[in-house]
Amino acid sequence: MTHRSATKPPLATRPSTSRPRLRRAAFVQSTFVVARRLLGCTLCHRVKGRILRGRIVEVEVYTDDAASHSAYGKRTPRNRIMFGPPGFVYVYFTYGMHHCFNIVTEPEGRPAAVLVRGLDGIAHAAGPARLCKALHLTLRDNGHDLASDPDLWIEPGRRRRGERIVRTTRVGIRNGTELQRRFYLLGSPGVSKRDRTAEAVGTGAARQIAAGDERRHQQDRRTVR
Repeated sequence: MTHRSATKPPLATRPSTSRPRLRRAAFVQSTFVVARRLLGCTLCHRVKGRILRGRIVEVEVYTDDAASHSAYGKRTPRNRIMFGPPGFVYVYFTYGMHHCFNIVTEPEGRPAAVLVRGLDGIAHAAGPARLCKALHLTLRDNGHDLASDPDLWIEPGRRRRGERIVRTTRVGIRNGTELQRRFYLLGSPGVSKRDRTAEAVGTGAARQIAAGDERRHQQDRRTVR
């Protein structure tokens, strides 16, 4: 796998489809920032000349916390892509039957990625395994560069009027279950699992929780360095 780097690239450029795509600069920021900004963007995969598209509506943050493949900064042949550069795809196979699609984030050397959990605008894409099946994403896509790959990219987007981001705990993990590192768009049919308690939290309180978690994350990064 060849990693490509760029100096101060634009946030978006245009792929061969004539639509804009997210570039490296969009993924180099804090994983929490990237995760929230991905909500409303469109994940695109060209398969046999046909472009499959789904709007990202649910994501999870994984850094070096206990639930991550790179827990405590451990590097393995499987998870090495999580250490950068940002903007690359990390696909893994789990339970002997499911694929999960992740996007590497943060500066190179810091293990971090966003797991895409749900899409709308395409049928049967609520949940990480289901969306991979819907978009035909497999281990063959592992290590692809979203900033330059001609067949796999993300188009910029935004939340629609009235859409609100819900922040809650992650799904299907055994460690780090108390961490609120899942984000989804309230009301979207592509969300795999709703948290009605979290949905009842006001926007102001949710922002305070997010800011506190981000500060702790950055403090942990400085401690590791």
